[in-house]
Amino acid sequence: MPELPKLLLYSLSINERQYMALDQLVGKETADIRIAFIENAADVIPDSEPWVRSIRNAFKRRGYQVEPIDLRVWQRRPEQLARRLASKDVIWMGGGNTYYLRWILKASGADHIIRRLVRDGKVFCGWSAGAIVAGPTIEHFELMDNAEDAPELVLEGLNLTQIIIIPHIDNADFIEGAHLANMQLQAAGYSTLPLGDTEALVIDGCSQRIID
Repeated sequence: MPELPKLLLYSLSINERQYMALDQLVGKETADIRIAFIENAADVIPDSEPWVRSIRNAFKRRGYQVEPIDLRVWQRRPEQLARRLASKDVIWMGGGNTYYLRWILKASGADHIIRRLVRDGKVFCGWSAGAIVAGPTIEHFELMDNAEDAPELVLEGLNLTQIIIIPHIDNADFIEGAHLANMQLQAAGYSTLPLGDTEALVIDGCSQRIID
């Protein structure tokens, strides 16, 4: 676990106040911030390209320097991947299937790289699946994601924070799975934080706050 992590974890949408919090975590003007966009959680989601592209374009319109990083093409090239991610200010991770995302992070070696970069001061930003994997485990999200979409089941999270984000707690399409995951994780002794679809958790070292 990093000593002073800088994380922005959100459920679905991101608003101007949350963009500003991201800028503050990085400590640069928006136009100078370079973001690695890891969108692989959506690889196994049918018809996901339009909303994936829409989210990416929203960050571009705000002025960020956005580069998509497809972890599938970086497998067997961990050193090159490490250099590419290290050249960015923010490692951003999108939503989709949490179990598949965790597998591709392991298969590409990105999990170890990201842990090291966050420990060294890079900002991690993730939504939905991308927020869940930041915690210590991805167990108990089976009603929200199909674990069989992952070629290998990897349950350990990235351990960037000990808080497990429960996204979509107020979303009718996911509310049953979100509440069940929250109850099961709390029963197992984990610290959880349910987030509505407009909420974000900002972690800046020892400081934490929710922005909606």
